[in-house]
Amino acid sequence: MNNRAFLKSFFTEHWKYLTVSAACKLNLFDVLVGSGKTVAEISKELEIEESNLELLLNGLLSISFLDKNQDKYELNELSELLTDHHLKTLKYACLNWSGDHLDAWSKLDVSIRTGTSFFETKYGISYFEYLNKNDDKLNDYHNAMFAYAKDDYKDITTIIDFSRHKSVMDVGGGFGALISNIKAENNDIDCFLFDLDLVIDKCETIAKVQLLKGDFFKEIPQLSDAIILSRILHDWNEENAIQILNNAYQALPEKGYLYIIENCSDKIAVDLSLLSLNMLCMCESYERSSYEYIALANQSNFKFNEAKKLNALQTVLTFTK
Repeated sequence: MNNRAFLKSFFTEHWKYLTVSAACKLNLFDVLVGSGKTVAEISKELEIEESNLELLLNGLLSISFLDKNQDKYELNELSELLTDHHLKTLKYACLNWSGDHLDAWSKLDVSIRTGTSFFETKYGISYFEYLNKNDDKLNDYHNAMFAYAKDDYKDITTIIDFSRHKSVMDVGGGFGALISNIKAENNDIDCFLFDLDLVIDKCETIAKVQLLKGDFFKEIPQLSDAIILSRILHDWNEENAIQILNNAYQALPEKGYLYIIENCSDKIAVDLSLLSLNMLCMCESYERSSYEYIALANQSNFKFNEAKKLNALQTVLTFTK
């Protein structure tokens, strides 16, 4: 393929993702769970005009997100992962990257020029304040993060020995994928999940994990000898990140542990440049190196102990008070 042909194809690559995203928004894949259906059957169930629906179905066929057996459309191994029915569903991860993210990326040039996020420019509030004002968006966001977290943290207890602690608190832990893994392997440890009221109210009960409501910018409860900040600090600029770290420091007892889990740019082979652009236009932040996270923690008087690779992306940085 020559350069002109490559570029002409490259300019419309987003069509594929947006076709899949539209199917998720319409719950199309969920309708096909269990058995194939004809266009007429799907149309009746979703209350969508057959001609429009057929365009979408054929688009999904063309990019291998559906199969067709005679006149019936069927799920395949890809689209099964985009249903609410699947135990490891990525439906909400798919939804997460469309909508607001696409709006923000469409104004990336503005964020580059001004250093402000799309949400600060358009609404005068941060991305997370925006989510907190939109119940459905907040729910979709945390469902998406939960889906990623189940994969990212499945080996956490083989990397870090949490048995040395009497208690562990996952601060800003969303729907609790990380802390539930720790509790499952460490029954004798008291485990806490701490997040905003709006998030905890949506969180399902987690066996033997205490759910706590609060704001890590205001105060973190003094209940645990270990605190985890997983994929939290990268969402915030330096001033806000230090505020969170200061509150974590105040919450811990002397010699208490802090675990920071992040994509550390110097510890992995993956290029984080595009992800950093995403963090800029969404949150006015970027993906940092381990040295930058250590420097932030040092400003809050934490002492760095060690770094351990968690998976292909994340590193666990361990500190003590």
